[in-house]
Amino acid sequence: MTVDTLDVFSWHRAPRSEFNLTKGRGLYALFLREVAGLSNVVPGREGLIYIGKAGGSRGLKGRCHFLGSTRNHSPRKSLAVLLKDELSLEPIIVRKPNSPPTWALHADSEAKLSQWMQENLLLAVTDCEDPGPIESLLIQKHAPALNLTGCPQLEAHVAISMGRKLIQDQVNAGG
Repeated sequence: MTVDTLDVFSWHRAPRSEFNLTKGRGLYALFLREVAGLSNVVPGREGLIYIGKAGGSRGLKGRCHFLGSTRNHSPRKSLAVLLKDELSLEPIIVRKPNSPPTWALHADSEAKLSQWMQENLLLAVTDCEDPGPIESLLIQKHAPALNLTGCPQLEAHVAISMGRKLIQDQVNAGG
């Protein structure tokens, strides 16, 4: 572990399109661009809104959330809650074998969310062989608004958690 690994603000930060992410392990952070805003969210220092780890077989390439399904990505779910009305996002139920149903977004809504993220967020990454403990330390220290566990639960955290539960209840009820 290096000092730079512990300093999320020193990691290379740029639009997602400027990264050629690999399947290597590491840490990543999402920053809100200065011109962007999210209702009811006060970003952290320099716009920090999320810190995550990539320790699985798909590495950073599979975890940085700018493309893909909201179903399995916590920051995408939280952004969907915050942007649901503004972007006219449509949640749908996802039934998974051997686990409770969850929700994602209709394909058109996934595309809208991905585009919003490309236009309004910056990505920062750093390589790290054992990202779990460092991720925990950084989340505790910075309490980014979209990290819903592992840090003090501020007003934004509670509002996002409640919004996610509301959407889950709505899709479960068929509405």
